[in-house]
Amino acid sequence: MGLVLTWSTAPGTARAVVGVSESGIASSSVLRVSGMTFVGSRGSSREVVLRSRSASFRPDQRVAELRDVNALVTASDEGRSFTMTCERAELNVDTNDFEAAGDVQGETGEGQRYWAPWVRYNHEEGVLFTDAPVRMVDSTGSFRANGFRYHIRERRFQLLGQVRVEQLR
Repeated sequence: MGLVLTWSTAPGTARAVVGVSESGIASSSVLRVSGMTFVGSRGSSREVVLRSRSASFRPDQRVAELRDVNALVTASDEGRSFTMTCERAELNVDTNDFEAAGDVQGETGEGQRYWAPWVRYNHEEGVLFTDAPVRMVDSTGSFRANGFRYHIRERRFQLLGQVRVEQLR
């Protein structure tokens, strides 16, 4: 037996496809959403806001797959921690952790701009990181490295491995 639910949400639309087992319990489901906004927070600590053009959510796995993503992560009492855009992201809705990939670009609250093929965000630890080649530009110059760690609580951006200074033209 199958059940299909369709409803509209401003500004997007959502469609759920749910398979129901003989016991009447949903065995697998997929929720597809256009124009999705996900907001996650824990108490009064950091908040995660992810906006995507489209998304697929699998409730049994508690994971959302997002396309054309804009992210804003804040510390409630300290304002913006970082922003980011990417082609796609995978979000764990239980932990607010995500992995972003495809033309990742972002900026920290302190003004460091970064570019990388992928980044991960660990909400519990408050760390945004990558071990992929990265470019970073801030008020002191332009740099390339083999990765970075951005420690949100300390507001500290750390370049990793073979850091190179680029000449500004």
